[in-house]
Amino acid sequence: MSLTLFLAFRHFASPRRSRAITLTVLVAMGGIFTGVLALTVILSVMNGMERELAGLIHDGEAHIELRPLSVEGITGLGSLLPRIEEFPGVAGAAPFVRSEVLCVRRRAGDRSRLETAVLTGVDPPREGRVTEVLALSHPPFQDFAPRPDWVLPDGGEGDEGLLLGVELARNLGVGVGERVELVVPDASSLATTRLDSLRGRQAWRVVVGLVDAGLYESNATRAYGRLATSAEFLQVEGEAQGIGVRCHAPARAPALAGSLLALPALAGFEAETWQDRNRVLFDAMAREKALMYLFLLLTVGVASLGIVGAMTLMISEKRAEIGILRTLGMGRRGIMGLVVLEGWLVGLFGVGAGLAGGWGLGVYLQSRPLRIPWDLFVLETVPILLNPVDFIWVGSLTLAVCLLATLYPGWEAARMDPIAAIRSS
Repeated sequence: MSLTLFLAFRHFASPRRSRAITLTVLVAMGGIFTGVLALTVILSVMNGMERELAGLIHDGEAHIELRPLSVEGITGLGSLLPRIEEFPGVAGAAPFVRSEVLCVRRRAGDRSRLETAVLTGVDPPREGRVTEVLALSHPPFQDFAPRPDWVLPDGGEGDEGLLLGVELARNLGVGVGERVELVVPDASSLATTRLDSLRGRQAWRVVVGLVDAGLYESNATRAYGRLATSAEFLQVEGEAQGIGVRCHAPARAPALAGSLLALPALAGFEAETWQDRNRVLFDAMAREKALMYLFLLLTVGVASLGIVGAMTLMISEKRAEIGILRTLGMGRRGIMGLVVLEGWLVGLFGVGAGLAGGWGLGVYLQSRPLRIPWDLFVLETVPILLNPVDFIWVGSLTLAVCLLATLYPGWEAARMDPIAAIRSS
């Protein structure tokens, strides 16, 4: 063991150190511990939140959506879909049509309600290979046709079925078995504020199920119908407007999308991945994580002032000892290294305790998750995902700040005149 390291440990563990220095060291160590503990737990929660949101998006949306660049719809699905599904990395493919419509619940008097919805036409046998939307329906989805044992309202016997998001159904005030009207308004009636004056293509549907995708936006805006009848209602040219693709590895969707577009059968198509559709959400979460690191630097910066104070007091208390070491042959670099190492040990113990505490608290919250109200969060419990990379980054940045905080006291000790230091003791 080198002399500098030996003296640093001896000073750090010395029982004869003054109470002022000990208290300052403990305060600095506690500040570093608190900052590291708080940030590691917050980052673990954000990682868990990002993982859960990505999982909900993976289940409720196609990983890749392929659309023709022209306004014309897609034809020849019978030969195109098998080619896509045979491509390596593709788990399934399903056609769809999609457009915004008005969803109206008409009641006697002034109790009618109107909501904007995104109508998506799907092919049930194939949709199950791409998304979990139909599996998330309650009651369990069987078909878009109303069940034979249902008692339907007057005029609803011949209507096609429709799945509604749970929030959309709540906003409209409808339940399973009730009728809603889908409207594609004419341009002349877009400015009207009265439902009686609304004009355009209209179609009645019977609600056959409510879909809870776990995301408010999807639950409040999505409606699902049969592909053929939805395409006819929306006046879509061709068999579909796009093809949804599910990947075996969702994270590789951009690379797979580029490979699919290279297929001759998909010439003239464009691709949109689930990352593209949700880029704003995940960019916002990335910015929040960056702000958390900034808060860490501010917290540790304040705590490191305690290291500066502790080392300054230590230098004042050990002036004679520093002077003796200089006269015995220790150079300025050795004195500076001694002070820097001792101050860095304060940060090291604080960082180590903070990382251990953050990991332990994260493991505890994983085993005993905290329940939170649905109206405040999209999940029932606080999600935790412990990422060792984040812990390494937090520890490294904190130790770097602690090292910078020790440079000035070390420089002051190194430039001290040894004779004047011994005489002043």
